[in-house]
Amino acid sequence: MKLDTVRYTATLPMVYIDELKTLAKDRKIPSVNHVINEALDEYMKNMKAAQYEALMKAAGRDDAFLARTVGCSEDFRFIDSEVSGEW
Repeated sequence: MKLDTVRYTATLPMVYIDELKTLAKDRKIPSVNHVINEALDEYMKNMKAAQYEALMKAAGRDDAFLARTVGCSEDFRFIDSEVSGEW
């Protein structure tokens, strides 16, 4: 998926930039920018996963949510058993 981009100035440790430039020069990575984008993508995925996990933990303590979930499961038990072949 291609995302819209914007130029943004950030302060990074020089040692990281030097190492990344060397890796790019040696063609071990496509570019410094590429690695920074990949790192941010991974970071955002981890943050979203952590947020989702926190929401699910909270939902697991919500009696109304649990009642709705069990109710849905009961509503579809017969249909599920037809598909899986279990009765």
